Amino acid sequence: MRRQLDSAVANRDRSPGQAFAEKVEAVNTSNHYTSEPLTADKVKTLDRAKMLGFYKQRFSNAADFTFFMVGAFKVDSALPLLAKYVGSLPSTGSKASTFKDIGIRFPTGIQKADVQRGREPRAQTLISFFADPSFDPVEQERVIAATTVLETVLRDALREDLGQTYTVSVGLSQSPPQRGDGYIGVQFGAAPENIGAMTDRVLAEVRRMQSEGPPADLVAKAKEGARRDYETALKQNAYWMRRLQTVHLLGGNPTDIITRAQRIEGITPALVQDAFRKYFPLDRYTVITLQPEPAAGR
Repeated sequence: MRRQLDSAVANRDRSPGQAFAEKVEAVNTSNHYTSEPLTADKVKTLDRAKMLGFYKQRFSNAADFTFFMVGAFKVDSALPLLAKYVGSLPSTGSKASTFKDIGIRFPTGIQKADVQRGREPRAQTLISFFADPSFDPVEQERVIAATTVLETVLRDALREDLGQTYTVSVGLSQSPPQRGDGYIGVQFGAAPENIGAMTDRVLAEVRRMQSEGPPADLVAKAKEGARRDYETALKQNAYWMRRLQTVHLLGGNPTDIITRAQRIEGITPALVQDAFRKYFPLDRYTVITLQPEPAAGR
């Protein structure tokens, strides 16, 4: 996702989805420089010698690399290949790279923005609530449960009660180990004239979850779904690769990967309610809406 182009000519070349994603990125990062799109003019200003120097610096020391292997393989057969192809890489013997906080921060207060693109008579809205939970697996599990419960509630409320929405999704967006830029996004699509009422309904449901807490049956349903997803994920190489990389990046314990079932079991309605109070602040969120362009002549 990148920030919307300032140039009107360039902007016309962006698809509605791209323009929407760029606006989300710009607003939710407080217009951080990393959200700016890479335009042709910017490419011309790049210093190739400096880029090559950076590349050589980063890839000249294999001590900064961590290699992961997942899947069905024999260790005795893999070790000689690792020794040959990985062991022969250049290395200084000590790690040199470190994480740097580049200052991406979710905005304060409440911010709203519209993007007018396309002619299709439908709209998309993303409501982003500032959320910066720790990367502790227990806390992350509580957030997962809260987002699952809210998605179920909104699917019933927006799709079945109002009958106007096409899709509803709720999920946490974070960039570990970066902190301060995370948010829980609630995205839905509907006819343009219904977006305002549906946005109000989302905020009302969040407020209700904070004050009354989620029904026990919805929490139980969320836990059952999490258990099924986890059982399936354990059989997939992509899951193991992703989780091993994340655990290593955050300096965690790899055994956390195989103990998630215990964390799922520990979820209670009270813990989910607490997650709603922590990570759905009603005084710090953004609302970005993609609307169709006005008809010609209006």
